[in-house]
Amino acid sequence: MEIRRNPNLGKKRVGIILPSVNCIMEPELYHVAPKGIGFFTTRVYLAQTTPEALIQMEDDLDSAARLLSTVNPDAVVYACTSGSFIKGLGWDQVIIDKIQDMVGCPATTTSTAMVQGLKALNICRLAVATPYMDSVNEREEEFLNKNGFNVVSCLGLGLSGPAIREQPPETVYELVRNVDRTDADGVFVSCTDFRAMEVIGTLEATLGKPVVSSNQASLWALLKMLHCTGGIPGYGRLLAEMP
Repeated sequence: MEIRRNPNLGKKRVGIILPSVNCIMEPELYHVAPKGIGFFTTRVYLAQTTPEALIQMEDDLDSAARLLSTVNPDAVVYACTSGSFIKGLGWDQVIIDKIQDMVGCPATTTSTAMVQGLKALNICRLAVATPYMDSVNEREEEFLNKNGFNVVSCLGLGLSGPAIREQPPETVYELVRNVDRTDADGVFVSCTDFRAMEVIGTLEATLGKPVVSSNQASLWALLKMLHCTGGIPGYGRLLAEMP
């Protein structure tokens, strides 16, 4: 009997709680993550990327976590950068505690992974590129500053909802080039629905400094929780330099 085994089944299971509008994170994780990890997604409702809608999205968190608990995941990520910083310092930990209580495994949020990843690369002075409107950018700057970073520049595209996922990686590249400053130690590209992973390697070579994206940092944090070892080349220093 011939069995053509799927290498992503029977090993590690990762739960993803994703804004319903998001069409980018899942394909990026499937493309970049090492073999042996199965990703299982449930969604929370989001149509527009405004502070009010991001806060309301948390209303669906308990239901989403309960659904994921039936998968018996090894790790879970609340995969929305803005949704996990929108209420300010410490809001990401509130979300983590809620998820862990319901699923019984380690959990993180994208904004938590952002902070941890930037600190792992010893980035202090930070340039921030986002697709967001100013009302969301202001809250991200405040969150980062209160977590010990010095945001030296922040530039957004003024977009919301489905318009974010429609931006090609070339747009991300130009945005990062425009937001970078000589006094920035690194650049963070915010939003899990933004096609940054495809140009991180090129940007780091061009700018000569680390570039971290929401999906890259989320994957990095998940791999750490799963105790996966070995770097992933081609998608930025954060993943490449994993022990």
